[in-house]
Amino acid sequence: MKKAILFMVLPVAISAQVGINTTSPAKTLDINGELRIRTLPAGAAADDILSTDASGNVRKVSRSDLSSGSSSGFNNTILGYDPKPVATRPQPPGSVPGGGTATELGCKKWSGNNHTYCAYQLSQAINWFNAFSFGKQMGGYLVTMPNDAERTWVNTNIVASGTGYNLANNVWIGFNKIQRPGNPDQLQWITGEEFRINWSTNPATTENWFNPGEPNNSGGVEGATHIFAGSVNAERRWNDLNGTLTANSSISMNQLIIEFNE
Repeated sequence: MKKAILFMVLPVAISAQVGINTTSPAKTLDINGELRIRTLPAGAAADDILSTDASGNVRKVSRSDLSSGSSSGFNNTILGYDPKPVATRPQPPGSVPGGGTATELGCKKWSGNNHTYCAYQLSQAINWFNAFSFGKQMGGYLVTMPNDAERTWVNTNIVASGTGYNLANNVWIGFNKIQRPGNPDQLQWITGEEFRINWSTNPATTENWFNPGEPNNSGGVEGATHIFAGSVNAERRWNDLNGTLTANSSISMNQLIIEFNE
């Protein structure tokens, strides 16, 4: 009598890192050598493009962001450095330019641009210039919000009470005064982005969130921009201020939002 033996193969999910020519892989797949792909399907014009950082980590870059004239307006030349992947940010954040330390409260990604926004609590107040340097140190940059959609998402998911971060104090953002030869000082996003324009108004307006009457460059010394503390302005509108200050209305500048391009 013949007996039938039934073998069952059950799918098993294995969570591990695989290395080729390396015994210490640092990613899910870590190749120590050249990579060759013999057949690739044709892509679409809107596809992202793969690039690598200095360590060989592969990441995607929007095709529209490959030049300073990109549709997003992001300009590394204006920012002054190349942002890094959010995964490479220092953990813990460590010391803060100007003194003190930072604690990361958490990060969230917005599907509108696939950027990640991380909230930080500082042990002491910070001026705008050191806040800019902290953003660079983390590999991102002070948050920029050139349109209503992004600003609303940041306010609802990062700034507002109930988000888990409680950013109730003043918060510096990446909008500051610059001086161009032969021209008066002008405010500009540190990334080179432009405000989205609302052409339905007469005259046309930009999608900004400045408090009425602001920015006003009071005393000719204001230029850095911050989000009002919740106790001062319930709508969390923006105001220009002297960038060397570390408080407004006796409320510290000790909370930050750092944006990462992924």
